[in-house]
Amino acid sequence: MSSEEYILEQINQIKEQLLHQPDKPGLLHDLGVGYHLIGNYDEAIIQLNKAVHQSPGNKTYLFNLANAYAEAEEYHQAIEVYYRVLDIDAAHIPALNNLADSYEKSGSEEKAFEIFDYITRIAPDNALSYFNLGNFLLRKNRHIEAIKCYRKAVETEPGFTDAYYNIAWILAEVKALKEAEEYALKGLETDPENIDLIKLLREIRN
Repeated sequence: MSSEEYILEQINQIKEQLLHQPDKPGLLHDLGVGYHLIGNYDEAIIQLNKAVHQSPGNKTYLFNLANAYAEAEEYHQAIEVYYRVLDIDAAHIPALNNLADSYEKSGSEEKAFEIFDYITRIAPDNALSYFNLGNFLLRKNRHIEAIKCYRKAVETEPGFTDAYYNIAWILAEVKALKEAEEYALKGLETDPENIDLIKLLREIRN
């Protein structure tokens, strides 16, 4: 059985349970998540909205509803719901990250940067926060600032292979090949079988 077939089976089971408990928020939420997992975001939004209606203070339901809106590229709706999550839990890092993503994808790049940067200040021990800010800066071709963020990520979490890769890639792009090789090798120390790093190291050395 494929993973999609398994999820469809779970969806059908939840639908049967809902025949007897049509307003149970946990079942509605799980049904929405199931639809999300198979890429049916419109139906996910319908079911997750029902769950939120039944349990408006549940931040997990709200977070998954916002994610479904974001996947459906309804970014303004997603932003509104992420803020509802943050009203309940102001330090909800996944909601903050996804809020910043939604702002960026909707064209509000300054707001996205503010939030990505804010996350690094409220979660200074979270390597992913520096990595995400670095990725944003890289997308804006702010390479030097991006490298600083990636270096902060590996200082915080020395095994952060993707951050080593991104540093090595940027350095290779600007022909700083010796430094690029050093970072690629550091990344391979943390993940010796990493295919992307092996390929990048080969390109650097050629």
